[in-house]
Order: sequence, then structure tokens, then C-alpha cells
Amino acid sequence: MVKRVDLKTAAPADGRAGTDASAVHAHLRDAILDGKLEPGEIISQVKLAEQLETSRTPLREALRMLQREGLVEGEANRRVRVSSLSLVDLDQLYALRIVTEALAIRLAVPLMTAEDDTLIEKAVEAMDAAAAKREVGRWEREHRNFHQLLVSRSGARTVQSAADLLDHSERYRRLYIAHDSQVFAVGSAEHREIAAACRERDEQRASRLLGRHLLRTAVTVMATESPEFEPRAVRVALRSVDAGKEPPAPAPKKRRRRAPRAAPPWRDDSGT
Repeated sequence: MVKRVDLKTAAPADGRAGTDASAVHAHLRDAILDGKLEPGEIISQVKLAEQLETSRTPLREALRMLQREGLVEGEANRRVRVSSLSLVDLDQLYALRIVTEALAIRLAVPLMTAEDDTLIEKAVEAMDAAAAKREVGRWEREHRNFHQLLVSRSGARTVQSAADLLDHSERYRRLYIAHDSQVFAVGSAEHREIAAACRERDEQRASRLLGRHLLRTAVTVMATESPEFEPRAVRVALRSVDAGKEPPAPAPKKRRRRAPRAAPPWRDDSGT
């Protein structure tokens, strides 16, 4: 069954996503990463063109661009499926984030100024204020701003690579927030440590702290969804950042009994 999704809630004021392929691509990409189009969801290209009020040609090109990013998969009868969440993809994605952002912050920290310190501190305070009120949407925006500020002086290409990986991790980060009741408290402490290392212009410590922060996020989601899954990629990535040191093992989590829930749209591609 093809689900009809109201995509116009994220469209410009006139309801149109735009007529060129790049505008349609940007609109659909945001809808997937924001969760308006859910993992595993099958969408009719005909219905999609109607909803976005665009022609089929830019839509087809936009979908090809999304396929190259791994966000959609082709289906029969001119339909597409939003790519499912995958433990292997999560492992690889966060491994790339660890390597990219750890490098970026090393490049950025020596070039930071007092103004950067102030902006980073304000971002941490804004995240804490949003967390206190459980305003998840606001916290997400401030969290994204924080990570972008950390690497903003690392060079245009590095900044763009980090931003793209941050975008793709958003679907997984939402699960992290949903499943870990301590996410805000633990995250706040780690963010403040990273900010302090930047303020002290200690790029090595900032890089190490950021790498471990990203590792913990990824491992928490993996352990929640599949405790048997071995997150090899993120561990190897952190060793490369942490001067060959073995990354810390996550603290064992007590298994709480909880009400059954619908199976999430995960693929475990590990072969286990």
C-alpha cells in the first residue's frame, strides 16, 4: 500500500517544491532526513509529482540523485522506497563522522577566536535550555549548530563533508533520543568538555573527546536495537583518531522489560 504523505507542510509558502531537479531533490531529501517520509515507505512517483506540483522529469532526476546518496531505492511500477535503517550503514556512517569531524576540529581549533568561543558556549547553553523543557526539535537545531561551529574554521570542503554526514545521521540520532532517557544529561557533559578543550586551544583533546562522543552515540543506538551487533567500523575509526588506543567499551545496560513495540524498519546486514 502506498501511503499518502502531506509533504506541503515542509514546502515553500506557495506549496510548490520547485520545478528544477535540485529544488525537488532538496525538498525530498529534507523530508526523508526529518522523518516525514519514513524508512521503508513506498511512494508512487505519480502521486509524488501531484503532491509536489512538479513535472515528472525533474522528479525522476531528483530521485536518481537520492538513489546515489542511498536515501531511496527503485521499485517496480514507477515507485520508490525510502531506504531502511541499517546497523551496518549506521556503523559506517558514524565511522566516517568520527574520522571527518576529528580531523576537522583539529584543523579548526588553532584558528578559533574569542568570538568562536562565545558562539560555542551559547550553543551549549541553548541545548541545555531546550533539554530542560524537553523541546526536542529546538534541541536538534541547537545540536546541529554546535557541531557545525566546532568545524567551521576547517575549510570549505571539510565543512561540507561534515555537514553531509551530519544530515545523514539525523534519522539515527532521532532513535538515540527516543531510546535513551539520559541522552540530554550525558550529552550536555560531553558537549561542555569539548567546548572547554576548544577554548583551551587543545586540538588533540578536542579531537579525542569529539570522536568518543560520536562513538557513544552510535554504540548506544546499536546496543538498543541489536545487542549482538559488533560495531567494528566505529571502533577502528576511533583507534585511528585516538593514537591507536583501544576505544572504551560502553557501560553494560540493564535490560528493562518493556511493552512490545512495532519492529523498527531496520536491516541487520551483518550476516549474524
